Order: sequence, then C-alpha cells, then structure tokens
Amino acid sequence: MPNTTLPSASISSNFQARKPYPPPTHSDLGASLPKNNDSYNVHFRHPGYPDTNNILLVLPALDSSEGGIHHETARIACAIIANCTWEGFLTETRKGRRIAAEADSLLTLKNYYFRIKEDPDDDPKYPIIPSFAHFQFPHDNLPPFWKSDIFRIPRSDILPRQSGLTEILLSRDVSCRVTSHTEGTEAAHLIPRSEEPWFSSNMMFQYTSRPATMTDPTDDARNSILLRSDIHTVFDQKWLVAVPKGSSWVVHVFAPGLTGELAKLYHNVTLQPLMDVSVECLFARFAWTILAQSTFLRQGVSRRLVLVDGEDGSSRILDASGDKCRHIFAARVKSRSQSPKKRQRDDVLEDLETCSEEDFRGRKRQRSFDHKSSSFASSFRGDHLTSEEDESGESHSDGQHGDGDERFHCNLSSLPKRQSVLESQEHNAECNISA
Repeated sequence: MPNTTLPSASISSNFQARKPYPPPTHSDLGASLPKNNDSYNVHFRHPGYPDTNNILLVLPALDSSEGGIHHETARIACAIIANCTWEGFLTETRKGRRIAAEADSLLTLKNYYFRIKEDPDDDPKYPIIPSFAHFQFPHDNLPPFWKSDIFRIPRSDILPRQSGLTEILLSRDVSCRVTSHTEGTEAAHLIPRSEEPWFSSNMMFQYTSRPATMTDPTDDARNSILLRSDIHTVFDQKWLVAVPKGSSWVVHVFAPGLTGELAKLYHNVTLQPLMDVSVECLFARFAWTILAQSTFLRQGVSRRLVLVDGEDGSSRILDASGDKCRHIFAARVKSRSQSPKKRQRDDVLEDLETCSEEDFRGRKRQRSFDHKSSSFASSFRGDHLTSEEDESGESHSDGQHGDGDERFHCNLSSLPKRQSVLESQEHNAECNISA
C-alpha cells in the first residue's frame, strides 16, 4: 500500500508574515500643514538694531496649510526674550502700528518687529537675558493667555503617595501624553534635572506636590508627564513643546527636520488630557525651549543684557561688546567632558566683572519676582542638534532612554545619542570660557 500521511489536527496552514508598516502619518494626512515646498520661516526682529543684525528669533510657519504662525505663541516667545515684557507687541515695520490681531490669529508675513513701547524712539534698545540661568520666573505674572480658565489643568488627589515618579505617572497618565501609546513610555521632566539650581533659586518647589522635599526637587509628578521614549528624546532636544492654542494644549514643533516628518505627525496635535500638571512648570519648559532658539548674541554686535546676581538675586543691565557676547555666551565648549554644572550664573558674572569698561557698561537694579524676567539664546539651526547627550541631564533608569530606535514611528536616526555629557545647551554656551 502507498505510504500516506494524514493531516494532523495540531498543524495549521503555513506561516504568513504581516505587511510592513507604511510611512507614519496623522489621520488628517497633514492637510492643515503647508506643503514642503511652501514652508517658510518667520523672523522676529529687535527694533533697536539695524536689520543686518537684529533677529531675535526665527520660527517655522507651520500653523496652517498656507503657512503662518500662531500670534500669541510667537508674541509670548519674543516677550520672554525681551525680559518677560508681556505688554510687548508686534509690528510689520520698525516704527509701525501694533498689529490688530487676536490671540489665535495667524502671522503670515516673513518679518515682524517686537516692540515694548508705543513710542518707537522710547528706549528702543530694550535688554535681553543671555541664558536660562539668568531667567527669573515671573511668579504671579504669567502671560494672561496662559492663565485663561480654558487652559486650566485639573488637580488630582487619588495618586499613589509612596510610589516612585514613574509609577505615579503610569497611574495618572497611563499612556504617552502625545501619542497615547502605552508601551515604551517614561517620565519626562518639564524643568529638567540639570536645571535644579535654577529650580531652587527661583522657588519653583511651590508649584510641586512636595514643596518641602530637600532632595531631587525636580522629581515631582506636577513637573513631569509621561512620554514615549522617542518623543522624550525630541522633547529634550527642544524640537517640540506643549503650548496653549485655541481651546487646547497642543504640541508645537520648532524643528520640523529635513523631511518634515515631526511636524506632519505632531504639530498642533492636541495632547492627551493633562491631570495635576503645573502650568507654571509648563511655562518654564516653554521658556527653556524658546531661549535656545535665538542667535541674537552670536551676531557680533554689542547688546544690552540683563544678568541676575547669584548672591543676592539683584539684576544688572550691561552693555556688552559684540566680541564679548560671542566669546562668553556663544562660543562652543571645546571639551564636553566637563559637566556644565561646574560653571553657571555666578561664573558668568565673574567673567563680566573681569572685562574692561570698554566691553561692559552697566548699572544695577533690584530683582523683583513679580516683575519682568527674561531670556536668551543659543543657536537656531535647522536640525537643532547640539550635542551627543540628553540635554535634560536625566539618568533614565526607569526606561533606559537611549538611541533612536526603528521601533518608534518617528524617524530618529539622525538624533544624537542620549549619553552623559550634554545636560543643557544653554549651560554649554556659558561653561569653560575664560573672559
């Protein structure tokens, strides 16, 4: 008899692989964004300087299919750079009238001026603050738009009390606040761990759930959100941030990247619901991100600066020469092996005091927490890659936040590795430089 093999009930049909993923996309297919060949940047200028060297900030125009940028986001960004001058306004020309625009209007031109006085000849060279270390948080003086009831974030009293930060966020947020993914998530600080000295000196602990905590004060649920690992990477690289627009908290992308993928996936996407997150910490994160976009101090021109004294908290207005601005605040650190924490605000002041009167002329004023604070700058680059390490200085022990991974939807192959040398772009600009 011929040898016949009967099919076994334990054997099914042959293996079949699933189809590969298509390129990632948002459900709206990017219909609300400009096409790649239609995208452009908007330049925001300081009216006290000639147009050859007066760019405060450059932002991509991504807020509609025709371009443009959200008015209040751009205006507040400029106001931060101009020492938290919330009454500041935008004009189309150096001495023109203020733009009659609502908060959610779109700015569609390529150039605007940020003014702080109605009379364009009244103190035109308003000062800026050179780094986040010299940014004074505006306690009880947030921009009115950020304090709107529509953006109020509800509190929660049902979070676990004795758990670690990641466990608290997993319980509170459950999923990534941008993508809604539940796997590959980790705790993302709003005010980074590397900014702990700034956090303490600006008394940001009053906005946390544990104001009396003496160790690791930034490790607080109200200063953190849950993010997928790759989103955390670009968040710490200052490519994107959370801002209020319309009636929601949304993602705002500052660096769309070479392919525009980041903007197509996330720009103006509404965040998953936020719970028990400090609006003040969100604003500090916005300032920390904005202050890294400006090239104002790198243009080789003398600038008027506001610096905070680390000893008594007073602030000082100084006129710094162009060479000194570039040397102290814009020079790249030659050796990245030294921690940026070794030289911060006090060392910059020491550099200033050793300069000649020709380099600096200044006067001192008292610090006021409820008045104006300010901002800085590092470089605006198309890719925003500033170093090989996590700018937040975080030791991602909970999630091993590492290199870009093909598992994630966002293409991070060109991102720098999150190692241990870079803690903050702003600190790098101030460190290891002798006057």
